[in-house]
Amino acid sequence: MGNDEFEPDPFALEAVAGELPVDDVFRLLADRHARYALIYLHDNPTPTVEELADVLAAKDASDRATIATPADRNPIRIRLYHAILPWIDALGFIAFDPGTNAVTDTEIPTAVTDAMGVTDPPP
Repeated sequence: MGNDEFEPDPFALEAVAGELPVDDVFRLLADRHARYALIYLHDNPTPTVEELADVLAAKDASDRATIATPADRNPIRIRLYHAILPWIDALGFIAFDPGTNAVTDTEIPTAVTDAMGVTDPPP
């Protein structure tokens, strides 16, 4: 899922500057948990908040060479529910249903996945 020294490719977003709020996308990509969530959502378009929290806590623990605990996971889950997923939803990249605690649809623009370097190469 990448590392903390991530540098988005601004040229990948340049072509869609009129279609996307590029400054908001850069702010989103600057947040490591939001970025990791987008990367996970790219391959898993309808996860629950719990699933995403597990993945992000595991990623953080892996980066620190530790094991994720509930104490690590709970703040991430809360932040996903109250901040990160609503933020990604407001950008129109996902449909987040707080009532079911799940992402119900994912449409991350190709320019964003290109900027993160996670777009699948053509077959």
